Amino acid sequence: MEGRSRSIELALILGVMAFTFLVKAVVGFGGPLLAIPMLAPFLGVEDSVVVVALGNIVANVMLLWANRTAAGTTRPILIRAVSAGALGVAGGSYLLTVLDDRVLSIALAVSVFIYIALALARPDFHLTRERGLRIAVPVGVVGGLMHGATGNSGTVFGTYLHALSLPRPEFVFAVTIPFLAFGTVQVFTLAALGSFVGDRLLQSILSIVPVWVVTPIGARIGDRLKSKTFSRLVLALLGFSGLVLLVSAV
Repeated sequence: MEGRSRSIELALILGVMAFTFLVKAVVGFGGPLLAIPMLAPFLGVEDSVVVVALGNIVANVMLLWANRTAAGTTRPILIRAVSAGALGVAGGSYLLTVLDDRVLSIALAVSVFIYIALALARPDFHLTRERGLRIAVPVGVVGGLMHGATGNSGTVFGTYLHALSLPRPEFVFAVTIPFLAFGTVQVFTLAALGSFVGDRLLQSILSIVPVWVVTPIGARIGDRLKSKTFSRLVLALLGFSGLVLLVSAV
């Protein structure tokens, strides 16, 4: 009976990973954002984070390679934002000890909903590259703070890059860089804490398989999307991310 239960659990993990990382490959983010809330009721939050971690690294590497030709156009923004974000992660980890992270989650969720409302009311609204470059450092700091405090930096970077109205290849490349950087730190941290043991380790390794299969498929689907459709999908995921933050804070 126990073996059957484990098989069902593994099938659930593989199915969730296939669906959520297909979405990530199409849009550029959404893998852990979707997978962890779907797996947590069955595995618990901690186990879900561990199970998703390795597949997330693989997906990010594959997406960076698939969109490598877009690297040059976003390099100045990324250098500033990710460098500032690294400092923000440390600050966010400190904030966990002195500030209720629910306050940060609610504040970020509200700001995301305001941005979504603005984007829908004014479809022509966007940041120029020059203005985007000027605010890259504060955005990076906020993204790092949120990652350190709540584990969710995608909402910050996704909103910022969407406001720049980047074409899909540039958006996917740019949003994947901080995900890969912070995700790699997370994997080493989890390993140092001894989280990759027993069934967790096996499930995390096996979860790479569906990610490896669906990422090229999702990337091809994404390449065929019209810019307006892609923009709306990003807004939908940002809205879901905001809801996740609110639910976690309540």
